[in-house]
Amino acid sequence: MSDKVTESCIEFERLVTAQCEALIQAIHDRREYLLEAIRMDKDTKIRILKDQQSNCTGKLQQTTGLIQFCIEALKETDSAAFLQVGSMLINRVANTDMTWHQEVTNAAPRVSPIVDLTLDDASVLRAIDNLNFIQMKPVKDGDERLPAGEMLMLDDNITNNTFTTSILSTNTVINTFDLSMNSSDMKTSTLRSNKSNKSTTSSLLSQKMNAFKRLINYDETLSSPLPPAIIPEDCSAENNSVTVAWQAPSHSFVEGYVLELDDGSGGEFRQEVYCGKETICTVDGLHFNSMYNARVKAFNSAGEGEYSELIGLQTAEGNAGEGEYSELIGLQTAEVAWFTFDPVLSGGPGSGLIFSKNNATVSVEGWEHRVALGSVGFSRGIHYWEFTIDNYTADTDPAFGVARIDVNRSKMLGKDEKSFAMYIDRQRSWFQHNSVHERRVEGGISTGSTIGVLLDLQRHTLSFLVNGMPQGSVAFRDLYGVFYPAVSINRGVTLTLHTALDAPQMDYF
Repeated sequence: MSDKVTESCIEFERLVTAQCEALIQAIHDRREYLLEAIRMDKDTKIRILKDQQSNCTGKLQQTTGLIQFCIEALKETDSAAFLQVGSMLINRVANTDMTWHQEVTNAAPRVSPIVDLTLDDASVLRAIDNLNFIQMKPVKDGDERLPAGEMLMLDDNITNNTFTTSILSTNTVINTFDLSMNSSDMKTSTLRSNKSNKSTTSSLLSQKMNAFKRLINYDETLSSPLPPAIIPEDCSAENNSVTVAWQAPSHSFVEGYVLELDDGSGGEFRQEVYCGKETICTVDGLHFNSMYNARVKAFNSAGEGEYSELIGLQTAEGNAGEGEYSELIGLQTAEVAWFTFDPVLSGGPGSGLIFSKNNATVSVEGWEHRVALGSVGFSRGIHYWEFTIDNYTADTDPAFGVARIDVNRSKMLGKDEKSFAMYIDRQRSWFQHNSVHERRVEGGISTGSTIGVLLDLQRHTLSFLVNGMPQGSVAFRDLYGVFYPAVSINRGVTLTLHTALDAPQMDYF
């Protein structure tokens, strides 16, 4: 007998090793697939940049040719001939100078250097954490071995009413899922359950007793749960978050629920955003002005093991598993964004920024510029917000615009490659990105002035308004990724942020 035990263990070790090696190989194969996707994205971006470089090279050659022609014209000794072509050359040079700044100097890369992707490995890690053995136990000698893990089984000696319990401990998984679309097109999002999960010893004993009662009732079999019922009056959408509520299906044994959302644009459903026992869930960090479809399904013990409770039941008949989905419910997020300054994103207590009026007003004591960021990021849609100049007493240049989450918060907005801004004084303004400022526009600000920022991520442009009038043409183009509303100020300036505004109609030129 001991030899058989040893042989059985050796064979089982070989089997487990082979299964683990197969899992490792599957991970390696998936890694190659993901790396190939990154390489394809890189090749696409490089090809677009090369096309843009070729266009800029052609424009440079044309401009060089015009300069050479003008040099030769200046050498002309015939005054009458020079006067005939002089006005034409002046107009040609002026037009070339204007188009040069628009097409070359101000030409931002058509693609973002940042890889707008995030590897979602949470579900894989959860599956690895819950990888375990299922105990096999015969009902009678000679019968087929059946899984006994996570269920109550009837003992061979039924005349003595003796029952054996074989329970494998698993972890209850509450999935906190991150919706960020670098691109995800999208901001880092937070999922939270509106109720707390409590699993106490007494509740487990109660569940075991209920399972035992189900087991000794031979006429009752465990079946797939019916679809949960969405409760429309308890579902809501506020700003860029949605709340979904549902109720348990009647006459069904349910151990948990899976909530899914689509991408907000009529596409396929994403991976599950919640898995657990609660019947209400709020999902944050979604896109504004988007219609999301939500659906919920219930599951029980014989379905996906990692989602099972500590006790599961399986009768001799019936195939317990996942139930059907509930009916779809559409949830519309806000058409316009409401947000405030975010003291944490702006650098925390050590930033030197002073926030007031529920984080809608900001000022600073020092002479160094400090960047204040908004509480939401945008990756698609059209968004407009305004700043009111509450106080403007110093000879300084506040800067307004957008920035990425990792912008340098100790420099004027627009001084690094992570921010796009317009800085303005009492008389004029400039557009600035990566320390390059250009296109001076006459017209400044004073106390009481209003600065409008229009971020159009459908056209991928950024424009500015001063006191309701456009401040020059489109400031920046080819904006891709996630951008946060931003402003940089120093001593002598106090601003108030106004949001939830309809975007003005603009001529894109």
